[in-house]
Amino acid sequence: MSSGAKQTSAYGVESAPGVIATTWKTLPFTTNSLDAAAQTTESQTIKDSRIAAGTLVTGVEVTGDVETEFAYDIQDSLLEGVAFNQWVNNVLTFGGDTRKTFSIIRGFKDIENYQVFTGCHINQWTLSIPDGGIVTSKFSIMGMKRTAYMVSPATTVTPAEDATQFTSLSTGDILIDGEVKAGMCITQLDLTIDNSMQMQKCLNYENNISAILETIMKGTGTFTVAWSKNTAEFYEKQFLNESISLQYSIKDSDGNKYTLKLPNLKITAPLPSGSMGDILNTQFTFTVADQAPTLTRVPVVAGP
Repeated sequence: MSSGAKQTSAYGVESAPGVIATTWKTLPFTTNSLDAAAQTTESQTIKDSRIAAGTLVTGVEVTGDVETEFAYDIQDSLLEGVAFNQWVNNVLTFGGDTRKTFSIIRGFKDIENYQVFTGCHINQWTLSIPDGGIVTSKFSIMGMKRTAYMVSPATTVTPAEDATQFTSLSTGDILIDGEVKAGMCITQLDLTIDNSMQMQKCLNYENNISAILETIMKGTGTFTVAWSKNTAEFYEKQFLNESISLQYSIKDSDGNKYTLKLPNLKITAPLPSGSMGDILNTQFTFTVADQAPTLTRVPVVAGP
């Protein structure tokens, strides 16, 4: 038997895809579904009875989600894997070409079982700001291999920094087309960056997986907004194929801040629907078009 409180997750940056990391860091998480799944094929062999011949393992695929509570600086290395770029002057631009892969350990300490996943690519990242609660960050992962250990290969693991999670109260001004729009009270925001990855399978590779390749980068999301005169004007933009820009920031209690800029979005939304006792709102769905989103980090400056 194993206790949920004895689970651990750690990650390390690989020197090359699939080469197990040598330095490790704790990955704080709320849920971790990273797992391997055997791909099977049913044998069609006819024998001397009606009993089915069973199945054969014909491949293994590694996928899963790591869900976390978002905090400053904790996930900056993982975000480089999402963006396929490095932080430059504290700005991260999504949709680049610089590959970064990870080894990830799922540990069950009380039963001495450690599942190590190598060649992990971050296919999707979702940042969600609720109308009331903790800001969450979800990484959807595709990996190349799983190996089980009785002793963790991470002999030394750097603890995660002590940081305060962002909440719905951490959100600053939300700029639409560069300004705060009167009456457009936004109550929820989420963004998904999708690298549209695919597995390249080759017969002469272990598990048949030789590479995981990124294709088109897509950005999608939603925001829920109060229905107002300005909201109605933005509702009309979907019929004219007009774009908007969106910018919002979140700041923790220490003063550290991230600013997300989405410079060119196509939007759709329905008309609001509600009873006479409701506050009317609608949810806009958006897609990133042509221009890359950026994430800017602004660390708090310590006083003298």
